Amino acid sequence: MTHQVVNDLLNGVKSNPSTSQLMGLARALECPAAYLLPGYNGLTSLSVYEEHQDAREALRLVHDLGEAGAAELLEAAREIRLRHGGSDLTVPEVPDPPPPAAEPPRPGRRRRLSFTEAAERAVSDLEGN
Repeated sequence: MTHQVVNDLLNGVKSNPSTSQLMGLARALECPAAYLLPGYNGLTSLSVYEEHQDAREALRLVHDLGEAGAAELLEAAREIRLRHGGSDLTVPEVPDPPPPAAEPPRPGRRRRLSFTEAAERAVSDLEGN
């Protein structure tokens, strides 16, 4: 990935990176690519999705079942948590509404950032600083 691509992503000139660019940025930041997608804000659900094949399979199966299917899956998950001694209180809340997408591009010309500076800025932006 070039410095220009990182700079364009940071400044909103480019808002739709290719899969290979997204994967390269994730490697540079040492984080899963899912963490760089719009709306990610430390959601427990993405961590579960990343770590558990069965969770991905459950989402695939409920995909086209609509609201009724999702509600049934949710009810079943709550019953399972109760049987295993857990409660909804031990799971972090999912923000509602979801976090906003990336901020709009900033006007004006800026100096080129080094790759390290671009990576540091990306980490800072992802952490909300």
